[in-house]
Amino acid sequence: MSYALLTAAHGLGALLLGVSLVGTWRAGERVRRAKTAGAVARATARKDALVGRLLLPGVLLLGASGAWLVASYYGGWNFVRVPWLAGMVSLFLFQSAWANTVGRAYAMRLGRLLAGTREADPLSPELRRALAEPVATFGHHLELPLFALIVALGVLRPMQWSLFATGVAVAAGAALAATAYGGGARRPASSFSSASVDAEGGT
Repeated sequence: MSYALLTAAHGLGALLLGVSLVGTWRAGERVRRAKTAGAVARATARKDALVGRLLLPGVLLLGASGAWLVASYYGGWNFVRVPWLAGMVSLFLFQSAWANTVGRAYAMRLGRLLAGTREADPLSPELRRALAEPVATFGHHLELPLFALIVALGVLRPMQWSLFATGVAVAAGAALAATAYGGGARRPASSFSSASVDAEGGT
């Protein structure tokens, strides 16, 4: 396959992945701000639909075309010596692994908590705790900064490992800040007071 065709396929995969990540992030925000079990279920369903229709095809197209490009035009395993290329591959693999381990386990946990709930049911304390889960919230906020870093590496192609490390630190710092800002508002003020949970739900 020609280089031009592979790069076009790679660009299309990146576009699909980028659009789907923005969509799933917005759906995730709706999940985390929902006030009823029904709202959580609807936002989760929209997120799952985006994953199936856009994110998964984008990941497969991006991964296949990227692997072909590396094998055919970038020296195969020698890519590990190129900071920008090794950085793109490592971040892509990290995001895929996170989505299929932490992300999948979190989605299954939400599904179990939503099972048997009705549209107007208020959020249970267990569901509130799940929506405020720090690790899952961090991953939710990390996806877009890491994708932006992957795109930046591919466009700018820096040859310094220090720039790659700086980009990772900035992306992680942004996700941590968003987690700290957004996660605290969801947590009940006291686990011993049902009134605090009710008050939180009304804010």
